[in-house]
Parts: sequence; C-alpha cells; structure tokens
Amino acid sequence: MKIEIFEGDLKAEPGVVYQYVKITGYLDASGADTKTAFPKLTSVGGSLYASGADTKTAFPKNIKWGDPENNAVARCRALLLSSFAAAGFSFADGILARIVSKRGPVSRVVICGRTEISYLVTDGEAWSHGKNLAEARDGLLYKIGERDTSEFKAWKLDQVVTKRDAIRAYRTITGACEGGVRAWMETRKTPESVSVGGIIELTKGAYGAEAFAEFFAPAKVTA
Repeated sequence: MKIEIFEGDLKAEPGVVYQYVKITGYLDASGADTKTAFPKLTSVGGSLYASGADTKTAFPKNIKWGDPENNAVARCRALLLSSFAAAGFSFADGILARIVSKRGPVSRVVICGRTEISYLVTDGEAWSHGKNLAEARDGLLYKIGERDTSEFKAWKLDQVVTKRDAIRAYRTITGACEGGVRAWMETRKTPESVSVGGIIELTKGAYGAEAFAEFFAPAKVTA
C-alpha cells in the first residue's frame, strides 16, 4: 500500500481534497474547507495553521505536528516566507534573494545587494545556495536539521544508503561540523552509495568515528 507523503510546506487551496497521510513541512489550511480537505492526514512536520478551526473536529484523524512550544514561531516564519514567495523573493537560510526563474526544486536567483545570478536548490526540507547549480547541489549534501538520531536506529550494517544520507547520519550522530566533513571528503574518494559498515570503514580516524561505529555496532567497538 502506497503512503502518500507531501515533501515540504503546503498551502491548501479552496475546494481541493488532499489525500496525503503526512506533510513534512508546515501546513497552512486557512483557505481550505478543513472538514473535508484532509481525510487521511495524520502528521504535519511543522506548524499547523488553520485560522482558528477546531482541529479535533476539522480533521478526521488525530494529527501530530511539531513541538507546540515552537508552533507560534514556526507559523510566523511560514507566513513570512509565504509573503516573500508571493512577491517573487526567497528568504531561504535567512538570505533574501529575488527569484529570476524556477523549475522544480531549482531556482535562479539574485541575492539582494548583488548583481550576478546564482542558484538555489531544495530537497523539500533543506535549502542550499551556490554560484552555479553544481555548487548548490553539493552544498545540499551537507545540510542537516535537528540532531534527532531516532531515524537511524533501524539502519543495519549491511544497509546501503546514499552519500547524502550517509553524511547526514554521520553529522547528526557525531556532531561533526560541515567544514570538517567536507574537508575530510575532499581528500578521499567517496562513493555515491555505501553501506553503513562501509561508512564505518571509510571514516576510521575521523572526528567522531568511534561514536558513529558505537551507534551501529556497540558490541564490535573496543576500547
């Protein structure tokens, strides 16, 4: 059975029924009929903005969303970003830029105060700027969110993951900084996909290597 997941932020449109089970970003449902628009929704990654609607009756499922203490801040941030986007601007990573063109996850932008066109890319959660498309995409590899290691607990030593997920897991588990990881990788050949056990082998001697190995194979790590 396919689980419908919407990656990123969603602003609901009037009259549209959304069959998503999960929305990874924030949800602005203020312009939709919340009683019928989200019949399957159970999870919202960011804030849930429903313009005063009673969420216990407006959404059929029991919805979980981001930390309640951060909802007000997240909602203000979401509305601010929406306002910038509506005016043709981006404020990704706190950088104000005019959007010249956009195609899927890639935007050509001019950062305010500059004249040259640069690039902005997203994977639906993180954003990255670059002088060219390759640089922006490369920067996205090193982006991580909050240091929540729970998603990596199910990984096995023989599980193969992408380079980006490997970097994200390593930084999240060890606390290694972007600069350190980037410098380490620039001096070594790194595959586009690798097993968890392979990551452990590749990172021997690096900052946090023992903590990373201990996370996945505690019985095999010796003092």
